Amino acid sequence: MSPRGVIRTLLAPDPTTGKRRSCGRSILVAGVMLFGGGEAAWSEERIGGAEIVINIVQGDLPSGGITPVAQGDAVYQDEGVRTRVDSKAKVVLVDQTNVTIGPSSTIKLDRFVYDGAKQRGKIVFNLAKGTCRLIVGDADKRAYTIVTPTAAIGIRE
Repeated sequence: MSPRGVIRTLLAPDPTTGKRRSCGRSILVAGVMLFGGGEAAWSEERIGGAEIVINIVQGDLPSGGITPVAQGDAVYQDEGVRTRVDSKAKVVLVDQTNVTIGPSSTIKLDRFVYDGAKQRGKIVFNLAKGTCRLIVGDADKRAYTIVTPTAAIGIRE
């Protein structure tokens, strides 16, 4: 059957109603599911994991969703990590950076470009509220920036 025959068959009138059926909506829905649905997966880049979680810790996803963070869970670029009054967390990034997040704190893992030990890259944390302790990993020390509501902090050698 020729391609034109397939199109004619798809657009042929419905024998019961006599109305012409259109497959345009079905193709549109299939296209959105195929190409649009994968967008979230493509934008999520695993940059480390939660090594220690004490009490309730939340992950604020870029999509706006909130998910509990448990020990062993992955953390992703652009994810916020929020602790409550009685909770703490320790996150270890791919470059072996240790971030300990204190009680009642919110930190966002803004940017993580890591090209290997002592290589140029960019690692940016946004400490919106609370306290954190940072032990830098093996990325170049000048790659790190900590942004706070009132200042930006860089690491020097």
